[in-house]
Amino acid sequence: TGLQQAEKELQEVQKSSQEAQAQREKIDTELEKINNNLREAKDSRRKGKDEERLNQAIASLKRHFPGVQGRLVDLCRPTQRRFNLAVTVAAGKDMDAIVVDTKQTGFDCIRYMREQRVGVATFLPLDSLKVPTPASTDRLRAMCEQDGNSRFRLAAD
Repeated sequence: TGLQQAEKELQEVQKSSQEAQAQREKIDTELEKINNNLREAKDSRRKGKDEERLNQAIASLKRHFPGVQGRLVDLCRPTQRRFNLAVTVAAGKDMDAIVVDTKQTGFDCIRYMREQRVGVATFLPLDSLKVPTPASTDRLRAMCEQDGNSRFRLAAD
């Protein structure tokens, strides 16, 4: 009878151990979910602060330098939502760039941002951007017409 009682106690201890293990796994899973949510919230808050800091910097640049136009993403909004992706792809990494009127304004803005320790930004001076020549546009138009299926056409003509 002593052996049977010991086996019974062993089974009870093993059962409670399994229950405790299951409870621990459940708690670990919940803790992992909470940590992920916390990490995402911190990241989102950091991105929000960075965005706010950049917006404040641009507002400050606009006050100090009249040639600052704003961010390309704010200036280049398509009238139809279906063109959002096309505009974003066309602008690429420059979508967050700050548009200025001249190179000199861009240099002044960079100097100001360094002095104020605001951060870094890309500047697009309008006086030095290259516009496609009529010859290259005609060459593209001819390529589109050669297609025959009319699948391609110039976005701006």
